[in-house]
Amino acid sequence: MASMIEKLEFIEEPGGNAEHSLTMYSLSTCAFCKRAMDFLKDRDVAFRYIQLDKINPMVKATVKSELKKQYDNLPVFPVLVIDDERALSGFNEEKWRNELGL
Repeated sequence: MASMIEKLEFIEEPGGNAEHSLTMYSLSTCAFCKRAMDFLKDRDVAFRYIQLDKINPMVKATVKSELKKQYDNLPVFPVLVIDDERALSGFNEEKWRNELGL
């Protein structure tokens, strides 16, 4: 059975730096999510994102549960999934810079 995450429609943000496959889960009202998106855009990093507060609440709950199961103790928004292997929870510029090699 496919996960709910695989069925989501993400918004693509093009960028010249596509070294990693990046997926961000955010909230439209989250200031840290906005800062995280600006951080990636300012560095010309390609990523895709979805604002979970703009989708069906039942779908949102399922997605949060899947993220928590797959990446342990998530989500604190924003959540940045790197190469479908690991995830960063919350926006800490220094940590994101180090993890992404920026």
